[in-house]
Amino acid sequence: MRERKNSTPECAAAPEACVKLVSIYVPDDHPLLQLKRALDWEAITAVMVKHWRQAGKNVAGGPGQPWPVSLYAPLLVLKALKQWHPREAEEELAENVVARVFVGCGQEWKPQVRDHSNIARAEAALGAAGMAEVNQLVLSTAIQFGFGNPSLLSADTTVQELPIGYPNEPGILRGIAQRCQRALGVLKKSTTTAAAAVERGIEQTKEVLQSVKHHHLFAKGKTEKTAVLRQIMAQTEALIQTTAQVVAAVGQSSASAVQRGVGVLRKMGEVTRVLLPQIVQWLETGVVAQGKLLHAGITEARAIIKGKAGKRVEFGLKWLVNRIKGGYLFGSRVAAYADEREMPLAALQQYRAVCGAEATPEMVVYDRGGSHPPTVKKLLKAGVKKVGIEPKGKAPWLVAEEDQRVVKSERGKTEGSIGTLKSDKYHFNHPKERSLVTIERAGQRSLVSLNLNHLMRDLVAREKQARGVAA
Repeated sequence: MRERKNSTPECAAAPEACVKLVSIYVPDDHPLLQLKRALDWEAITAVMVKHWRQAGKNVAGGPGQPWPVSLYAPLLVLKALKQWHPREAEEELAENVVARVFVGCGQEWKPQVRDHSNIARAEAALGAAGMAEVNQLVLSTAIQFGFGNPSLLSADTTVQELPIGYPNEPGILRGIAQRCQRALGVLKKSTTTAAAAVERGIEQTKEVLQSVKHHHLFAKGKTEKTAVLRQIMAQTEALIQTTAQVVAAVGQSSASAVQRGVGVLRKMGEVTRVLLPQIVQWLETGVVAQGKLLHAGITEARAIIKGKAGKRVEFGLKWLVNRIKGGYLFGSRVAAYADEREMPLAALQQYRAVCGAEATPEMVVYDRGGSHPPTVKKLLKAGVKKVGIEPKGKAPWLVAEEDQRVVKSERGKTEGSIGTLKSDKYHFNHPKERSLVTIERAGQRSLVSLNLNHLMRDLVAREKQARGVAA
């Protein structure tokens, strides 16, 4: 029988403080410690240092307090693995013995390593691009251990649904009014130009907010709600006309506060010009407009018509998710109007960004949305031997019957992997973040979390199999 090793360091002499030291046995084959040994920490640290340096963190030994790279690198990996909130990460570091061993502070007697705000800053400085690079390194480790097989690439688009509930037109218009109100308040304090127009705009924002409140609380029945909604639309249109006058009057000011306020007013004018016709279409036809705006602040979030049974329209950000054989995922956000016929080529491009510029999978799998002769021709020219794209209608398959079964199987596995990614465990859908930058980072963090858990599970399974063979 293989002898177990103890990864918990020996208890050091007690410090001169009123504390209690507890020695706890942590087995060497604990899943987290197996994962820690498997990961390429030198490469992961180099990636994180690069992005932290770009964010202005003191990683190069400059004056002032140095950025604790050796702490934050494993800490952010563990945080992604467990999908902890920064406050949860702070608490776990204070109390979880295995977590402390994982991040390398098992010998420290002080319970609080870093507070939640510093942990949040470390992740924010890493960004979505940094998370994506960490995910690439996790994929490389999985491939190196033989758990992932890059010879087969399967891809599909999905929607990262945002925590906005059902798209409620009065709520979106309220968001526009609130942003205009804050911007006008800044202009009121920063300049005396167009003071009358600024005051009028502030009063108009209050009218919109009052009408939205009436719609939510007091309007009864579809007829009355529709009438109130049309009133809100008219008030919003009048508000935007007033803000346009304000922008024309104060837009030439060089004051930074004025320019920020003017920028918000201009953006809300652009959003309103797109949104109001979409609301009119919905009122007249009952059909949600394709590319419907969902949020005054996150304008990239749209209504994406998927045509699925029971869920014809999804609301949020469109992503292209790729899966290699073995169940490991990578991907990125794409435009809401991205052409499905071009997605197999985009998947190949993302694959090469992960596996190498010259890397080419033996087979590419995609649904019938990617069935487009120019796309197939470009894939074959790029070196893909088998184009496993389901044909439209009665068109012939591009692969043999045996490979057709592989394509159908991989399509089902890809849908299953995307479903797992969207589960409550990984928080891909309905993230708590509230801006495009942080939501995109949360999506990449979910991919990292899924792959880390998958890698840890594969490592544990291999260890158990090795024990069984040894016995």
